[in-house]
Amino acid sequence: TNGGKVRSDFSDVPEDFVLPSGDAKKGEKLYKKHCAQCHSIYPDNRISRTGATQLGPTMFNVYGRASGEAEIQNKVLMGGRAEGIVWTAAPLMNYMKNPRQTVQGNIQMNFRGIDDFQTRVDIIHYLKTLDWSNEKVANPPEKPSGYLPIFPINVISHYMAGSSK
Repeated sequence: TNGGKVRSDFSDVPEDFVLPSGDAKKGEKLYKKHCAQCHSIYPDNRISRTGATQLGPTMFNVYGRASGEAEIQNKVLMGGRAEGIVWTAAPLMNYMKNPRQTVQGNIQMNFRGIDDFQTRVDIIHYLKTLDWSNEKVANPPEKPSGYLPIFPINVISHYMAGSSK
């Protein structure tokens, strides 16, 4: 199971689940701890943290988005993706608890899941702030000119082979 949990009990998220109160500020800190290593919060999917790798789709405007809609850097490396899900409270709660079980398949994430109910609630409250009304996130400063974009190795190899001729 790729380091993931085998089975989780999703009874804490019934079919008629309504997101309870939560703390978006606390959710931001929890997001940084659990999600920011591989997921950007910006519309252009930029990574702005040292040591982070841009592997997953951006979490900008994720709430209410259909799964698989946002681009990821390297589809070949990342393999399977969630399909047929609209990212609202209940699916996000279950996905964060056990992603592989939620999508009924293998997802290429080094993420075991978060059991704590309130942690998942707070992260969702933070995710709901990542939209066009959030000026700081929606319109980040231009990337510095010395900033190199992250390209898959095959793109770099192709470019290097062409420049040595």
